[in-house]
Amino acid sequence: MCVMSLESALRSAAKKIESDASFDQAVSLHFFALLEHYSRRPFFYKNALKLSRLTVSFILLGEYFANPKPLLSEVKEICVSRGYCSKNSMESIFMLYKALGFLEIKVDANDSRYRTFAPSHLACSEIRSILNAVTDPLAIIFPNVKAFENLKALDNDEFLSMYFIFFSRLVEKKLTIDVLLPECCWVLERDAGHLLMLAIYNDALMPGEGFARYRKSSYLSLAKKLSVSKSHIIRFVKDGADKGYFKVHSKTQLELLPRFISFARQFMAFTFAIGFCSNASISVDL
Repeated sequence: MCVMSLESALRSAAKKIESDASFDQAVSLHFFALLEHYSRRPFFYKNALKLSRLTVSFILLGEYFANPKPLLSEVKEICVSRGYCSKNSMESIFMLYKALGFLEIKVDANDSRYRTFAPSHLACSEIRSILNAVTDPLAIIFPNVKAFENLKALDNDEFLSMYFIFFSRLVEKKLTIDVLLPECCWVLERDAGHLLMLAIYNDALMPGEGFARYRKSSYLSLAKKLSVSKSHIIRFVKDGADKGYFKVHSKTQLELLPRFISFARQFMAFTFAIGFCSNASISVDL
């Protein structure tokens, strides 16, 4: 598939998904599923789920599932050239994942200059749980598409292979979410940024009535839920207000502007669209 047709497929899927009446229900399911997983290791995941870190992890898995001999040097070259990390940061990430038991690294048997790698069973289980928070909600949006229910029957290797072979194509064609929606970087490069965005979005949801203009949860309750400081939330709100996403009326009253709602919806629509398009067996009229 050429770049334009792949991008067109993603944008078409995202548009259909966002316009579905069950979209907000799917977003809430994604948020609470991811939050449950996050809460088990908050101090790891509030950093690991940053856009650059998560993309590095996904590129690692894409390289592993798409190539018969996955090399750390290939992953490093892609990530450094795209600006996700420096060379030193990449080495630190590799060593951290190895120390945590997520990554098995070996010297290539045929050429000692290279290192091959494989994700551990623990890593595959962790990433499967994260991706379930993307693919399970699709069964709500597409209740008549059995493929999404059938995903649950796949073992980790089958499931991850399908997703990350597709993701490696997105990397190759430069169609990752930071390219499709560049403004997402200001949120997703923060500690717990993905969940913070969704917590505020979900907090404003009024089932059957749209959105409340003002967020209900206090900064302190959001901070506790996401294991970040209150000042971290306040800085996020201030930056968002400067960018036109929020309007701060007082220390306790935060108004959510249409630009924030639109942005959060676009981000989740693309997130779901990648999960949707990764399943080659799906045939839905977009």
